[in-house]
Amino acid sequence: MTEFVDGPYLRNQALEALADGLVCGITRAVEGTFSLGAQSESEVIDAYSRLAQALGFGLVAVGRQVHGCEVVSMTRVAAERATDEDADVQVAVPGRFDGLVTAAPDVLLASTAADCVPVHLLDPEARVLGLIHAGWRGVAAGILGRGLDLLLEEGSAGERVRVHLGPAICGACYEVDRRVLDRFGVDADRARLDLRGVLVAQALDAGVENGHITVSTHCTSCGEAKLHSHRGSAGKAGRMAAFMGFQVI
Repeated sequence: MTEFVDGPYLRNQALEALADGLVCGITRAVEGTFSLGAQSESEVIDAYSRLAQALGFGLVAVGRQVHGCEVVSMTRVAAERATDEDADVQVAVPGRFDGLVTAAPDVLLASTAADCVPVHLLDPEARVLGLIHAGWRGVAAGILGRGLDLLLEEGSAGERVRVHLGPAICGACYEVDRRVLDRFGVDADRARLDLRGVLVAQALDAGVENGHITVSTHCTSCGEAKLHSHRGSAGKAGRMAAFMGFQVI
C-alpha cells in the first residue's frame, strides 16, 4: 500500500518506510484540517507554521507558486522572509518558484495543490529530497527534469532516486483544449490529459528506474479520499498542502 489515511493527512507509507524520520504526504479536505483559500499572507504563514509544528518540524519552506518550472535548493538559498526568530516554527518563503530540494534535516518542504500533481523526490541513502508542484505548464516546461538535476547537485545518485506522483486530477477527469494539448504534441481541439502519465514517461526518460516510480491511486476530483479539487468544485475549493521532510532523529 502506497498511501494511508492518518487523520487529517494522506501519508505516503511506502516512501516513509525507506528512510528513518521521513515525513511525506498531503493534507485532506476534512473539517479542522489545514486548508488554504483566499487568505492574507499572515494567515498563510500561520497555517504553515501550525502544519510544521503538528508534524514535528522547526522550519517550513514554501515558495510563491507561479506554475513555472524553477526549482531551488533550501540547503543553500537564504530565505527572503521568515517569521520571528523567537517563534516555535520558522516559515521561509524563498521566492517565486514551484519546486524545492533540500539535504537539510528539520526542514519541511510544502506545496499547495488542488488538482496539480505534487511530485515527491527522494534519495533515501543520501537523505536528499524534493517537492515539486507540477501543473500542466510546469510539466510541459520540464520541471521534473530540473528537480531531478538539482537532487543530483545536492549529493543524490540517479540510480537511487524515487519519484512519487501524489493525489491529483486523473486523466478521465482532466479535459483540456488545444492551447494545452499543443504543448504535449496532441493534435486535437479537446481531449483528456493524464498529467501523471506524462510525468511517469518523463521520469523514465530521465533515467529513473521503473521500479522507483509510484503513482497515487487518488483523484482529487472523482476520488473518495476527501481532497480539494479546483475543477471538481467549479473553482470553489480550498487548497491542500503536500509536505515532505526529514525530522531530526
